[in-house]
Amino acid sequence: MQEFLEEEAETDAEDSAKEEILQLESQMEEQLDTNAEDEIIQKSEDVFNILLIGCDTRKKGGVGRSDTMILVSLNEETEKISMTSIMRDSYVSIPGKGNNRLNAAYAFGGGSLLLDTIETNFAVDVDKYVAVDFYAFVDIVDSIGGIELSISEAEIPVLNKYIKSINNLNGRDPNAYLVSAPGSQHVNGTQALAYARIRYVGNGDFERTQRQRTVITKVFEKVKTLNLLEMNDLLNAFLPQIKTNLTEGEILSLMVNALSYLQYDLESYRLPVDGSYEHMRINGMAVLGIDLKKNQDALQEIIYGEE
Repeated sequence: MQEFLEEEAETDAEDSAKEEILQLESQMEEQLDTNAEDEIIQKSEDVFNILLIGCDTRKKGGVGRSDTMILVSLNEETEKISMTSIMRDSYVSIPGKGNNRLNAAYAFGGGSLLLDTIETNFAVDVDKYVAVDFYAFVDIVDSIGGIELSISEAEIPVLNKYIKSINNLNGRDPNAYLVSAPGSQHVNGTQALAYARIRYVGNGDFERTQRQRTVITKVFEKVKTLNLLEMNDLLNAFLPQIKTNLTEGEILSLMVNALSYLQYDLESYRLPVDGSYEHMRINGMAVLGIDLKKNQDALQEIIYGEE
């Protein structure tokens, strides 16, 4: 069985200058020490933060790396839901594991370590997560009858390559669901997943995170049209396929308030913010060397409306 498209192979390019790496890590250490000393983890009774994790595992129910990390923040005071993609190549401090790409945290220690890593580096209170794999994502989109996406001519070849790989994973005809023309069109779960994973068109992973937020926004808009019975059926199909540390009470509370939350404004963001990072290579890895303070302030502004 053919594997899903592998991550691009690391090249044998040289690491960034030693002085640049040392400067970045020194700045990170200084900011993390400041965070710890000042106890500045931001929280609010009006805000509920849930980290949405998309796993790159090809095995149903597996762990893998956190290919997608989107912090979903429900702010009851402002009646706003913010979706903030956190770039997986962000170079951060992983508690007990040293400095690494952010997506390594989930592979090292699952959802709890990833949450600790985000809190440590970005100083916001996040203690809940929902993790889905390829299979669950496809089923969720199919269960709501698909969504509408606008697909460009440039995206089609890569999109179809991903579709074929997903089909192979599911034992399906490789040529099923291929997209033949650009434009606005109705897509199923397989096509939506393939679209969300495109990173070889445009500005690499930056545009991919935008595609992922677009897909989630479209799912959100579709769910808004469901009645209570349809929403209950969706949850019954969805919950057994996810990994989460939400309690039954918290899930029930979200269900009870779902109709209200679905009326909130939905806004989309990305970390690191512009002007707060540089492309680097450390230990053979292509990473984003980020300014923790700038991104910490930006995230707090996004979620809480204050720096």
